[in-house]
Amino acid sequence: MTSQLWSSIRRSRTPATFALLGVIALGYVAQFVFGESLVYSFGFYPPLMWAEPWRLITAAFIHSGIVHVMFNGYSLWVLGNLIERVIGSARFLLIFTASVITGCLAVTLLSPDSLTAGASAGIFGLFSALFVINRGFGGNNVSLLAIIGLNLAIGFIVPGIAWEAHVGGLIGGLVTTFLLRRARH
Repeated sequence: MTSQLWSSIRRSRTPATFALLGVIALGYVAQFVFGESLVYSFGFYPPLMWAEPWRLITAAFIHSGIVHVMFNGYSLWVLGNLIERVIGSARFLLIFTASVITGCLAVTLLSPDSLTAGASAGIFGLFSALFVINRGFGGNNVSLLAIIGLNLAIGFIVPGIAWEAHVGGLIGGLVTTFLLRRARH
């Protein structure tokens, strides 16, 4: 069974998406084993950014609950399957990672005392990437902009959601994808 799974992932056209989903799933399972302390150990907390810089990345793989991990996992699966096929695994991972980092930096600037966790900044960066890619192909982005706007609005309305990370991820994904696109041409 395990060898079939690895064989399937190797043949996949989206191995980075599967890898990120796997690490997120492992992070969530680890939270059951180690409890809430994992969020405090690996979530992003701005005052610890210079002493524990790995938190800029590890926060993306820790989530606050099953709904949080399911929404982020589903969004990553949908966006990853679209984007990674078009731009490749390395560029996809670069956009996701840059977006996670810029999301954390936005939290540092706008809400410096909050502890954050989740892959949402990376997801919002992927929304930006899809926007740039679709625009490059001459596509209509009206529906995509509505989805982005709705998701941003939810972050502003629902308490406990790090809207700062969403905005930072959106900007990071936009800038990174634009720079990658320019470097290609």
